[in-house]
Amino acid sequence: MIDFIAEEKEFKNILSKFEGELKKIRTGRASSVVLESIMVDSYGTLTPLMHVAALSSPDPKSIIVRPWDRTILPAIEQALEKANLGVSIISEKDQVRVVFPALTEERRKEFVKIVGKQAEEARIKTRRRRDEIWKTIQEEERSKLISENQKFSQKEKMEHMAEEINKKIEEMTEKKEKEIMTI
Repeated sequence: MIDFIAEEKEFKNILSKFEGELKKIRTGRASSVVLESIMVDSYGTLTPLMHVAALSSPDPKSIIVRPWDRTILPAIEQALEKANLGVSIISEKDQVRVVFPALTEERRKEFVKIVGKQAEEARIKTRRRRDEIWKTIQEEERSKLISENQKFSQKEKMEHMAEEINKKIEEMTEKKEKEIMTI
């Protein structure tokens, strides 16, 4: 028998990964999520920026990076420049200000395309997972582990779960596209 609780977790995992990818895509506002994964050389070890500094957003166009230890400020500046995010980096006394330029219409459309690609990838993963479950259900029925009625009730449950995930992917995609296109 299919463990639908475990399968639901798998579907939700697909959804949460998609959500994480969407957070990395820049909208018209400055978001610290864009900077969190940047790796900084901290005492000879590559460390995520969010582990060596506090990130705050004083206004919609900039992010303040305030390191816990001021001695790694040059390494933070270097890492931000290497990341090539298309942002302005302003070094201040004990912090770095990262200024995000306004998005052009062309750049906004590129981001919408990226969102669409990632949404399609999430839908493909959902479809693959659904197909794997269906194969398992069919094999169980052929092996006489479940009856034909159970096979169809499990199929219905599986289809419902996949539909719900696809609806959420669609809602998240529309919301993100709206955010990107809003000036």
